[in-house]
Amino acid sequence: MKHTAYIGLGANLGDRGECMRTALRRMATCADISLERISSFYETPPWGNIDQPPFLNAAARISFCGTPYHLLEQLQSIEYALGRVRRERWGARTLDLDILHIEGMTAEDDILTLPHPYLTQRAFVLVPLAEIAPALVLHGKTAAEWCRLSDCTGIVRVAELSSPYPLELIVAADEAGGIGRAGGLLTHCKEDMAYFRRQTMGGIVIMGRRTMESLPDKRPLAGRENIVLSSHLQGANGFCVVPNVSALWSLLGQLTVDASRRIFTIGGAECYRALLPYVHQAYVTRLPGIYGADTFLPLLKGFALSERRIGEHCIFEIYKRI
Repeated sequence: MKHTAYIGLGANLGDRGECMRTALRRMATCADISLERISSFYETPPWGNIDQPPFLNAAARISFCGTPYHLLEQLQSIEYALGRVRRERWGARTLDLDILHIEGMTAEDDILTLPHPYLTQRAFVLVPLAEIAPALVLHGKTAAEWCRLSDCTGIVRVAELSSPYPLELIVAADEAGGIGRAGGLLTHCKEDMAYFRRQTMGGIVIMGRRTMESLPDKRPLAGRENIVLSSHLQGANGFCVVPNVSALWSLLGQLTVDASRRIFTIGGAECYRALLPYVHQAYVTRLPGIYGADTFLPLLKGFALSERRIGEHCIFEIYKRI
């Protein structure tokens, strides 16, 4: 039997956002846990012991099988794996995962109290919780009502992606998995190029330096926000350049703060390899034949084929993360 639970996430040491996204990815890989919805990230003042850095907080709705105590064990194992050390109550921490509420369940013992005993007293919990479950009833009031009654001073939504798998991947590969040769495309397939344009138009495309340099006249793709992930490139006209994945998440958060947009990684191989852990769906065009490629698509481990369509000159496949 599946149960619905609400989890609070927090961190105020290290790369807070990436630690929380990693925790969400680890939750998603648990066989009996399914991520259903994730709030935005919020920067919040410390609570309890105020002599520490500000926190990043979020809330997630999950479904799970088993007992609340098994769920607690799973969450604590993720905390420990990501460097959580319990030194002091309400102290600084790399990661905090709290079970806030489980629908239809209560508990009160030395191990677990449900709902969380401080749930309606903590604005840093209520703000993200009200975002994803405003009508959730807690002690006679909805999460939205509790939120309105709370002092939310200093709580600010952060322009940083909270989704653990925010990206899509799009690529054309030959029968050997080749994707490029001598810094360019294997072949110019008009059918695939039209497909690429339809999928990515209006969205955000992320590429490596070599892929940027392979574009016609090194100009950005029209109708899309173009980002180059490179630690060596200082700047490029018409492109946003970020040196690492952490900076990429911040930029993507700024670009999507007002409206969601599809975000694609479009190559090359190093960019695919760096961003594949954050991809939830891959669009792969299979080109007939072998073209003597010197660059290859990384294996799509953890993905399953969900759709296949035979075109006139190529085959279009969609893979989803499992």
